[in-house]
Amino acid sequence: MTRASGILSPAAGEHRRFGLRELSCTYLGDSLVAGYQAGTVAYRRVYLAQFAAWLRRRRVHDVRDVTPRVLGDYLVRLTTKRSAYGSSAPRRLSGRTLAAEVSVLRSFFRWLTARRILLFDPAEGLRFRDRASALPKTILSESEIEALMSVPGTDTLSLRDRAILETLYSTGLRRAELCALDLYDLDTNDRIVRVRNGKGGRDRIVPIGRCAIEAVYRYTRQARPVLSTQPKETALFLAAGSGQRLSVKSINAVVARCAVSAGIGNRVTPHSLRHTCATHLLRGGADIRHVQAILGHASITTTQIYVQVSIEDLATVHRQRHPRRHLRIDGQDRPDSGILSLAVEPGDAGSTL
Repeated sequence: MTRASGILSPAAGEHRRFGLRELSCTYLGDSLVAGYQAGTVAYRRVYLAQFAAWLRRRRVHDVRDVTPRVLGDYLVRLTTKRSAYGSSAPRRLSGRTLAAEVSVLRSFFRWLTARRILLFDPAEGLRFRDRASALPKTILSESEIEALMSVPGTDTLSLRDRAILETLYSTGLRRAELCALDLYDLDTNDRIVRVRNGKGGRDRIVPIGRCAIEAVYRYTRQARPVLSTQPKETALFLAAGSGQRLSVKSINAVVARCAVSAGIGNRVTPHSLRHTCATHLLRGGADIRHVQAILGHASITTTQIYVQVSIEDLATVHRQRHPRRHLRIDGQDRPDSGILSLAVEPGDAGSTL
C-alpha cells in the first residue's frame, strides 16, 4: 500500500504515524548540532510550527501525506497572509519573509528525505524568489551617520549606545554577532574584532575603525563597570538592571531610538547600518571581495546583491581611476553637448557591420 507522497515501505512501519511536531523537534536539534545559530533555529521553529498548525486545520497529520500540491496551497496561503509584526497595521508578508519560509520548508523536507522518512522530496520544486525587498530600504548618508552618532550623550547608557552604533557602522556586523561579542573578542591594538561562530558557523576577523575603538574603550572603562552586576559575565555589551548580555531586541531599540532622535525620517535598523557600512566602503574604493570578507558572505554573489552602487558612484570611479582618463585624441574637437549624434548617410540606412 502506498501514499501520494514519498513513504516508507510496509516493512519499515507502514502503520506508524510520522507527525510533523516530533520530526521537526529532531530536525531542529540536528540543526543546532550542525552549527546553526540559535536565532536561525528559533525562526525555523516558528515557521515549522505555523506550517504544522495549517496542516492540522486541513486534517493532515502525517508528513507522508504532504504532497507538492499541499505545499503549493500553503505557499498561496502565505502570499495572502497578513501580519502586524513590526508594523502598526496588518500587512502582507514581505518577499524576504516568504523566501525565508520556503527555504525552511525545503530544508526540512530535504532532511526528511535524506533520512529515508520520505522516499522523495515533495518540496524539491518549491520556489519563491522575490529579491525586490531583500535589501533594506534605508541607506544612510554620511551626514545622517554623523547626526546619528551625535545623539548619545555622556551618561552610562549613552556611552554604551554610542559604542553600539559606532561598532555596527564600522564593522558591518549582524546584530546577533554584535550581541555575541565578548570582551576578549576585541583587539584594540590591532583594531580587529573576532566574530566567533557567525552565520553558517563560520568565524572571521573584521577590522574596526578608530572612532569605534575609542567609543568602545570609553564604554568599557566608564560605563560597563556600572552596568556589570555579575563579575563572571564576559559579554561586551550589557543590559541595564540585569547586567547580562544585551539582547537582539534591545539592539534594535537602541538603533531605532537614536535614529528618531537624529531626525532621520526612514526606519533605521541594525541591518541598515550593516548595509550602509558596505555601501560606503564600496563608494570609497574598497574591492568587493574585501567587502565580502568583512560581511562574512560565503558567496560573492550574495555581496553583489547586497551592495548597491549608484551609477553616479560608478561614473565617478571611472572618471577618477581609468588609465586613459586624461588623454585626448589629436585633432578631435570635444563635443559641445552631452549627447553624441550619429550621422548616417542616406545609402547606409540598411548597412551592417
